[in-house]
Amino acid sequence: MGIESSIFNGIVSHSRLLPKVHNFSYKVYSMLFNIDELETTQKECKFFSYNKFNLFSFYYKDHGEKDGSNPKEWILKIAKKEGINPLGLKIFCLCYPRVLGYVFNPISVWFIYSKNTLRMIIYEVRNTFGEDHSYVFNLINESEKLNHKSKKLLHVSPFINMDGRYEFSTDLSSDQVKVIIKEISNNKHLLTASFIGKAKSFNDKNLFLNFILYPMLTFKVIFGIHYQALILWLKNIKYVKHKKSKYNKISYKKEYTLRDDESDI
Repeated sequence: MGIESSIFNGIVSHSRLLPKVHNFSYKVYSMLFNIDELETTQKECKFFSYNKFNLFSFYYKDHGEKDGSNPKEWILKIAKKEGINPLGLKIFCLCYPRVLGYVFNPISVWFIYSKNTLRMIIYEVRNTFGEDHSYVFNLINESEKLNHKSKKLLHVSPFINMDGRYEFSTDLSSDQVKVIIKEISNNKHLLTASFIGKAKSFNDKNLFLNFILYPMLTFKVIFGIHYQALILWLKNIKYVKHKKSKYNKISYKKEYTLRDDESDI
């Protein structure tokens, strides 16, 4: 498999097609964490800690149950529900780290491997209203990572309604990651969001270099969300009132998979 904890430097892009064209892209980086090796990574890198303040940090409370418990246990519960043998699973989380104690992750992607085969992908999505939802995909075969979809179950943008679905295409290798999400609304392609990054070794040199190049990354993320919302408002894009999700915080492929001709369930 060859996948290990890494830093992925790349580009986040959004391309909105309807009702008006709106595009933007930012240089960012994400980090891929092997959940079983956080202690080792902390010992090897003085600029990284888990569950403790540092230049860069990974906190249990930012993921899974968000109560401070190890998110690995959350992943294993989901695996059991999906009929996946929890023994020997390799679990990786692609996300933004805390930088000087602060983070906002619009999306974290979990990759779960069994015997070096990708068995499950979980998209842990957050909005700026303090809500989150996790989309679970138990892969019939590994090629399905490039084509899986779900009904939209969490209000994310105040300028996009809930009548739609997501189409995901995600690929992770030892040297590159691609996460591409298309949003379909009323059977029309509304938006494409993506992150494409190249891998760098997870070490102090690269951590410090990224801190110098992007010193306020996580503040940049939340600022960018609100700045782009302002631009959409100035373009007179219709504002959609936020409603709390009526769904459970975890959804499964078998429950919310849509046919190509469906926009809702």
